[in-house]
Amino acid sequence: MKSFNRYAAFSLRAVLAAAFLMFGLIRSNDYVSGAASGAFAAEQPAQVVAPWRQTSGPEGAAITTLLSNGPDIFAGTSAGVVFRSTDQGESWTAINAGLPGPSIDSLAAVGTNIFAGTAGVGVFRLNNQEERWVAVNAGLTNLGINALAVSGTYIVAATRGGVFRSLDQGESWTPVNTGLPPDARIFSLAVVGTDIFAGLTSLAGAGVFRSDDQGKSWIALDTGFPIGVSQLAAVGTDIFAVLADGRAIRSSSRGEKWTLVNTGLPLGARVTSFAVIGADIYAGTSTFLISGGGGVIRSSDQGESWTAVGTGVPLSVQVLASVGTNLIAGTAGGVFRSTNQGENWTSANAGLIGQTVVALAVVGPNIFAGSSVQSNGGAFRSDNSGESWTAINTGLPPGRAVSSLAVVGTNIFAATAGLLRDNGVFRSIDQGGSWTPVNAGLPINAPVSALVVSGTTLFAGISTNPASGPVGGVYRLTDQGGSWTAVNTGLPSDASVTELAAVGPNLFAAISVNMSIGSAVFRSSDQGESWTAVGAGLPSPAIVSSFAAVGPNLFAGIGSSTLSGDGDGVYRSTDQGETWTEVNTGLPQFALITSLAAVGTNLFAATLNNGVFLSTNQGESWMAVNEGLTDLRVQSFAAVGGKLFAGTSGSGVFVTEVELCRASAFLNHNGR
Repeated sequence: MKSFNRYAAFSLRAVLAAAFLMFGLIRSNDYVSGAASGAFAAEQPAQVVAPWRQTSGPEGAAITTLLSNGPDIFAGTSAGVVFRSTDQGESWTAINAGLPGPSIDSLAAVGTNIFAGTAGVGVFRLNNQEERWVAVNAGLTNLGINALAVSGTYIVAATRGGVFRSLDQGESWTPVNTGLPPDARIFSLAVVGTDIFAGLTSLAGAGVFRSDDQGKSWIALDTGFPIGVSQLAAVGTDIFAVLADGRAIRSSSRGEKWTLVNTGLPLGARVTSFAVIGADIYAGTSTFLISGGGGVIRSSDQGESWTAVGTGVPLSVQVLASVGTNLIAGTAGGVFRSTNQGENWTSANAGLIGQTVVALAVVGPNIFAGSSVQSNGGAFRSDNSGESWTAINTGLPPGRAVSSLAVVGTNIFAATAGLLRDNGVFRSIDQGGSWTPVNAGLPINAPVSALVVSGTTLFAGISTNPASGPVGGVYRLTDQGGSWTAVNTGLPSDASVTELAAVGPNLFAAISVNMSIGSAVFRSSDQGESWTAVGAGLPSPAIVSSFAAVGPNLFAGIGSSTLSGDGDGVYRSTDQGETWTEVNTGLPQFALITSLAAVGTNLFAATLNNGVFLSTNQGESWMAVNEGLTDLRVQSFAAVGGKLFAGTSGSGVFVTEVELCRASAFLNHNGR
């Protein structure tokens, strides 16, 4: 019932998912299962699952772009969700139908139409009447949309392969690259009057180009700095650019001459975005030297000098927008708002349920959720079945993914997994009120990819990374706060653990060697003292993402396999992992399994992009159970009583009630 955000496998899974989306092999985020076709007999006992409902959180999201359009504000997230506020950021509502999942990197408005540019699947237009997004990509030969800009009734898209223009509200696109370098990677656009400016991130040559003919042709501009540009912004008739090293420059002459405007810029800070209220210019900043550092600065003299403003923004500001006299700041953890010219800021995340929840656990009446680094990491707790959530991060490293959660008695353990630092295991003895590191004996900075409990003994699966070196494997903690012991006899060297499970007296470990794209399964019958390779019949290459047991049977979910889809899905072992058989009838093709959960004798499977499936007959057949589940990218499960909780990739936690009864047929079956 644990999540799959295993360090060794997560990136590959994301890459595969993106590839499937781009080539049309997986449907978009509002995938709906087809009706049953008589595949299952009538009067078969079935687990009736009530419609899913979204809990109240956890609130917050990694905001990548903001759009102020009249009285409305739109916010795009790195998890591929768009939120809208009609009350100056007081509250937010997701408008998600039709979006495919990748990051929303840009938003633009042309008249009453709203456009969203995505990281790899093109441009989408909002149909306001249906509250639904529709792909509008005819003519786009590069679907990596970095920026959108509007000039008159035209819309211009900056891609990783040049600039495209649409004259018909996105219905068709034409490349407009005359004068630009071949296959130019354009990362920003700005419009000043009838001029369009394009920023390139190249480390050599011109960083800014200008078009004065609606994008038909471009001329290179000499900024005086032979490095690329990461951001452009129009401020009145001036154009501001952020150099690749974070410094800001300004031009008042259509880009012909540029001046550094960095007086007062905090040491080590880089400018990320701009907004204007009256005569004041505001800039969002981030600081690489301090985790989560950054803030907002203000200039009253067209950028000649800057002053830090405001309290209450604890995170790097990724994007700024102004709505009337209010400022909205988008951060990796959500939205902050100022109603007094940036002097004071307050969190404004009501309804902004955008966390990517990769781990769930239950301790007594409390539900715990671990968030991915995509949502600024951290842990959350609900003591009322998801009606409200509280961030519980005292003692946890800021901005780090909580990759796994485990419970030993009344103690809860949280594992963190990242690329370089702040990795390890943390313990709370007060229901998440505070956390203490328990890392003695663990490799320094090694990502902890999985936790599992056998009796009162805690096991941790470790992955390798560039900072920790080849020090993966399995570690054991017997006293809940002392020192860990490596228990790797029989495991291959350089082993990265992708999943752990405890089933009766046996432990199971899925191991990836040298960060390969496949994993092997090992079993221990002596609390990790020794391991034996098992797993005959599992596909190769494939990564085991999750285990679950129903009665004497063990199940393994495959989180990544081949692009053809062969080998994806669920496998069953009736002999404690020695041999495995594919059990995928009813699962869709490309069913990348992220988590498995056993509820009584019933088995639930979470998939990366097709929602949740249920088997009531030991995996022999599956049916989709997605009614009410508005985000089908499910990452994690936890069950308590008659409730099943599901963590999603960008929409927080959903809950359903499970009840055993009789049903006449399996509905919403998707044949494979």
